[in-house]
Amino acid sequence: MLAGRIMSRSLKKEGSTMKLVSILAVLIFSLSGLPSAGAQALKEIRIGSSDVTSTNFSIYYAKDRRLFQKEGLDPKMIIVKAEAILAALSAGELGYTTFSTSAVEATLVGMPFRLVAVANEQPVWGLVVPKSINQVSELKGKKIGVSSFGGTIYSGAVYVLKHFGLTPKDVTFLAIGNTLTRVAALKKGAIDAAVIAAPGDIVAAKEGFKILLDVGSIYRAPMGGVSTTASRIHEDPAEVRKVVRAVVGASRAIKNPQNKEDVVAYIGTLFKLDKASAEEFYRRLLPSLSTSGVVDRDKIQLVVDSAVERGLTNKPPDPNRLVDFSFAKELGS
Repeated sequence: MLAGRIMSRSLKKEGSTMKLVSILAVLIFSLSGLPSAGAQALKEIRIGSSDVTSTNFSIYYAKDRRLFQKEGLDPKMIIVKAEAILAALSAGELGYTTFSTSAVEATLVGMPFRLVAVANEQPVWGLVVPKSINQVSELKGKKIGVSSFGGTIYSGAVYVLKHFGLTPKDVTFLAIGNTLTRVAALKKGAIDAAVIAAPGDIVAAKEGFKILLDVGSIYRAPMGGVSTTASRIHEDPAEVRKVVRAVVGASRAIKNPQNKEDVVAYIGTLFKLDKASAEEFYRRLLPSLSTSGVVDRDKIQLVVDSAVERGLTNKPPDPNRLVDFSFAKELGS
């Protein structure tokens, strides 16, 4: 009897112990998926852009090569029309945009933006035409496709025309939309020329057209990078600093010859290009990249002068009030 009672107690105790072990096992399994005490959850940031081109390549490279994640950030890319991006940025629905020139021009008309880092010192755009056209002067009386009236593509096209002695009145500009729609319009004969950002111009050249000239060799305005609001800079400078560090770090990594193989492979994957086209894009992209995130005052002045000429403003501020390169300058050259 006594032995039986002892055995019974022993079994109950063992059963309780097993239950406790089971509960602990479940808790350990459940908690194993949570961040460790030393780890921190990534902070989501929303970045607006209107297309995927050479202009925002550094940001995509930073995202997919986890440079943002190293800064504790989880970037969400939002692709919508340029006008919607600027409105959403102003309203706080987006934290950042890949726009540089467009953000500067919006600031000129009263929007509260600041350009905080530049990705490309000049655009990597081609003036794409049929093979029958050999000179810019031959575009007189022709139809030229741009993304939108008053946008950066339009500004670049006007600048190139004037460089070669033409005026906007000598041609007909048509707002066609993004890269794909401009290439489609060329194929249909709806337009006679288009300014197209790489690698769209490279693709068009493979489909029977030619790149008459590199727009960035003439229109040397900054393109792409990071712009945000003045209030975000004031309220969360630590986050802005991390974003700038990730993007400038990406530009430096892209330009590092040791990373060429990875960069070319990534170009092919991102833009669905064959190796030859990816290498051509890489060759054209590298000279335009800023490894400091900063451009000289005269490049910002070029944007301001273009805006004044197009009637966007008649009281341009000091160019230094349109940018805040303090975060980029902390990184050195």
